This record gives sequence, structure tokens and C-alpha cells, in this order.
Amino acid sequence: MQKTFKNEKILFAEPLFQCDGLAGFTRSELYENAIHRTLRINQLKKEHNWTQEDFDIAIRCLNYEVGFVIHLSMFIPAIERLATDDQKAKWLPLAESYRILGTYAQTELGHGTNLMALETTATFDPRTDEFVLRTPQLSSMKWWPGSLGKTATHAIVLAQLIIGNKNYGMNPFMVQLRSLEDHMPLPGIIVGDIGAKLGANSNDNGFLILNDVRIPRENMLARNSKVTKDGRYIQTSTNKANYATMVLVRLSIIRWAEDTIKNGSLIAIRYSAVRRQSSLQAGGPEMQVLDYQTQQYKIFPSLAASYALFFTYEAMMKEYEIAYAQIMRGNNQLLGQIHGQLSGLKAFASDLVTYELEMCRRSCGGHGYLKASVVGETLLHTLPLVTVEGDNTVMYLQCARYLLKQIAKALAGQDVDEPTSYLKKDILSYTCPVQKGEHCTNPNYLLKIYTQRAHSAIASVARQLQFDLESGKDQSSAFNNNLVSLVQAAKAHCQLCLMKNFVESVSALERTCSENLASVLRQLCLYFGLHGIVTASGEFLESEAIGLQQLEWIKAEELKSLAAIRPNAVALVDAFDLHDQTVMSALGRYDGNAYQHLFEAAKREPMNQTQVPPAYYKYLRDLIKGQPLAKL
Repeated sequence: MQKTFKNEKILFAEPLFQCDGLAGFTRSELYENAIHRTLRINQLKKEHNWTQEDFDIAIRCLNYEVGFVIHLSMFIPAIERLATDDQKAKWLPLAESYRILGTYAQTELGHGTNLMALETTATFDPRTDEFVLRTPQLSSMKWWPGSLGKTATHAIVLAQLIIGNKNYGMNPFMVQLRSLEDHMPLPGIIVGDIGAKLGANSNDNGFLILNDVRIPRENMLARNSKVTKDGRYIQTSTNKANYATMVLVRLSIIRWAEDTIKNGSLIAIRYSAVRRQSSLQAGGPEMQVLDYQTQQYKIFPSLAASYALFFTYEAMMKEYEIAYAQIMRGNNQLLGQIHGQLSGLKAFASDLVTYELEMCRRSCGGHGYLKASVVGETLLHTLPLVTVEGDNTVMYLQCARYLLKQIAKALAGQDVDEPTSYLKKDILSYTCPVQKGEHCTNPNYLLKIYTQRAHSAIASVARQLQFDLESGKDQSSAFNNNLVSLVQAAKAHCQLCLMKNFVESVSALERTCSENLASVLRQLCLYFGLHGIVTASGEFLESEAIGLQQLEWIKAEELKSLAAIRPNAVALVDAFDLHDQTVMSALGRYDGNAYQHLFEAAKREPMNQTQVPPAYYKYLRDLIKGQPLAKL
């Protein structure tokens, strides 16, 4: 923690990283500022000998308000995972020294998550030993890649490999987009920015049209497959290994979701401790808003979700590192498991935080509508997460397909992956562990309830699919008729994952931390479990994981938990150790002077830099003086 704090002091001593003036920036100014910040943060890395971990922490401290993040998060990792050793030796030093700037061009105007339907083609020309890349129609242009619009000099382009008249599927190709001399697009390349978005406007998301762009055969990233000079396609590993980069990005999205919900929770809780409104007793002093049960019910779920996502990210990162090490050795055995898990968790995490951030914004009252509160801005920056790197509905369905394969194995008496080991248990032998009110205070009992609900949801949709198939429906119709249930099953599994990671992480901490700290975390974990059951009570009842009596006990305990969390709520968000310049909120400052900071933000508003607005001389003056209005 001390090391991180030292880096924060270095960072925020820089005027460039003071965020108070960003609200009045145009889009071009936001973009230029982000590029400037990136250059400066790299200088600081060299000046202070920061490790890559230090550098990553610094970017998070800046709330990702830096340029060419995709270069670091996707372009370089894609080279590391998809290139041969010779290709790495050629391109990694250039990328790591920023002599080339890259993006990852996968999504197209007409296709996003359906990768097999991508329309961009890379046709091998044996006469010149080159690939010819085309985006044959409007819908095939690359659309959305970050840094593509104005920054990237190179892109890893995902395209259908064509040799002769045969399609060999999606493969990655290194394509130079712009001249390294004057940054102008190269012949055959039309590239630009897709326009302003609801948020994240410092990033130049772009479009790319390829008109017969030729690249050397050696520019196909060939770790998993290659094309010989005479046009033979040789697959050295399963094409599924191409998903390794995409899986890493989905893991990164969980961290992004965690970071944003921590910001929103911190702002809402700190401001609720400062704000006083009304009184429960006539003539009594105004109460802190945080003392009202209704306010606690709005914002404590975001607090609990912050910790649940933190523990889940840490657990999934460990699983990913194990899987990645195996993938690099040519063993893709764990790829299906990690892909299935992270597809669902990416969707669940982004759905969770976008909902909770809106509740945080509402909990700040009218002031939450101000940009200076930053809660609304944080929400806008988070909204892309539900579609980026895969629309959430599709992500849930990818997770559901994985779960169907696992339950089929379980029913056949075969081994299943560890995250789905609960599917091997006898679902009919379940007895709800909550048999009296006090049992609701045991997180392990709640975990059993979550497990039964997930098991039941998966088994139920699997049975219905089997029934539809046996009734004569074709596979696609049977699947389409059960899509909603499949999504619900995936959500149940993902919610179980968060609860399991929370319970297991707190249990591990109990063996090493003080009893006071353990008690606070245990209470927050308990609340996360109780609240999850109440908010999805219909599904828990339908699965018979609980009965009506258990639901009544759980509801009562959920409300009691609010009062138990209240004394430590501010300390729990302070423990995030977020610098004021990271949060950037007038309402969420550590010093608690919310009203003073709101006023200071108002004084910085560009409209307040002159006392008399131009509109006065154009329109208002004549109106006020009663003179005839000039022709408008």
C-alpha cells in the first residue's frame, strides 16, 4: 500500500494529472489531453523505474483517462499470445517502445460477437506471396476498435482466410495502417473516427475500410496456424487458442467494472455521511442521510458488490494465469472452462455495476445530476461494458452452452470442471439449510442456497431442451425456444460464482486478519448473499432452494444487516484507498467538504468566466429594454 501511495504522490504532483478542468474540454481537447498524459506517464515510469505493475496501477489511478489503452491491453497481449517467436522478436520491441501504435480490429459494422460471420477477408496470392485484405461491403468495415480513429499505426485485423476457393476461418493479420513518416493512411486504407459517444470521448474509436490492401505472408500471426509459400494451410494448434486475447480482455472488463463500482459506492457513501436532511423526530436535528434505512438500501448493495467483484477478479486472474501457462505450452484443455466462466462473469459484472451505479447516482439526490458529482459520468463510461467485447445476452448464452456441456458430463457420470462440480450432486437430496431465523446469519448456508438455485436452473433448462428435441423440434428451434431460460441459468451460475468467491476469500482472511476486520467483512459478505436472494426471490422460490418461510427470515435479516454495516460503511469505502484525483468527484472528497467543492466546480464552469453572456448582446438586451427585436 505504501508503494502505491508513493506512486500516487508522484502522479498527482503533476499539473497534467489534475482533473478539475476536464469538464469544459471539447472532444478534440480530451483526446489530445489523453495522449499527452500517456506520454508523461511513460516518462514517469522511466524516471522512477516503475515496474509494469506500478505502471498499471498508475493508469487505474487516472481512471483510464489516458490514450491508446488498447495498445497496452489488446495489441501487445495479442502479439504475445498469437505470434511466433520470430514475429514477437520483430514486433514486440517496436510496440513496447511505442515506435508502432496498435489496435485490435475485430468488430465490424455488421457483426460483433458472431466471430464466425465476420466478412473481412484475407485472400492468399501465391504469385506475390502476399495476403490481399478486403472489406467487401459496407457492413464489413471494422467499426469500434479503440485508438483506430486517429492514433494507431498498425492493427491486428481479424479476417476470414481464403486460399483458392476455400475458407479456413478467422485468423489474425498484422496490417500497417498509417505511414510512420507522416501518419497518413497508406494506399487502399480508409480510416477515421466513428464520432462522439455517450462517454469515454477521450478515446478515438474508429472505422477501417480495406480496399485490396496487400501484406506479406509473414504478417499472418502464426503461432496457431500458418500458410506456406506454396499455399498450404497448416494448423499447429486449435483455432480456439485465438480466443486467448479475447478472454483476457473479458477478465479486464471485470476489473474495470470493479473500479467503477468502487468509485460510485465511495461517492454515494461519503456524500450520504455529509448530507443532512429532515428528521425522524419533530424539532430534532437533521439526520445524516446515511442513517436512513432507505438510503442504506439504495447504496449498500453497491458497497457489497465492490468487494464481491474484487475477490472474484482476484480468483479469476489466478485461474486465467494457470490456463494461459498451459495454452502457451500448446495445451488448450482449460480454455473452454475459462472462456465459459469469463463470458458469463463479464456479462454479470457489467450488468451489476451499471444498475448499481444508477442507484448511487439517485442516492445523491439532485446534486447527483451534476457532472461535478462524477457519478453520472462514471455510469456513462461504464455503459459500454454491456456490449463491448460481446453483447451481454450473447455472453450469457456462451456461458450457458458451457454449462449444458458440463451437466451432460455430470449426468453421464463423467468428470466435470471444478467451477461446476456442484452439478454432480443429487439435486433431489437437497434440504434448505436455513431451518430457523438465526441460520440466515451463516454465509455458508446462503452459499448452499445459491448452489441449489444454480443447479436447479441449469438442470431445468437442460431437461426442457431434451424434451423439445425428443418431441421432434430441430436443434436450432429447440435452442431458440429456451433462450430466456438459458440466460437465467447462466446468471444463476455467475451469481453463485460471486458469492462463492466472496465467502471463500473472507474465510481465508479470517485466518490471517484481526477478528474485528474479519467480523466487518463477514457481515458485508452476509449482506451480499441476503440481498441477492431477496432481489431474485422468485427464482430462488421456483427452484425450491428456499420456501416462503425462509424468504421471510432472509428479508428480516437483510434489513438487520443494514444497521450492522452502517457504522463501518465510510471506513469500508476509505479502504479502497482511492485518491481524490482518481475519483474526481466534488461530492466524494476525502475531506467531506462537498458543498465547498461543488461551489468551486461551479466557479470553474466556462459559462461563468464572463459575467455577461454573448446571448445578451444578440438577443436578451433588446428584449429587456423593450426595443423591437431584430430579425432572428
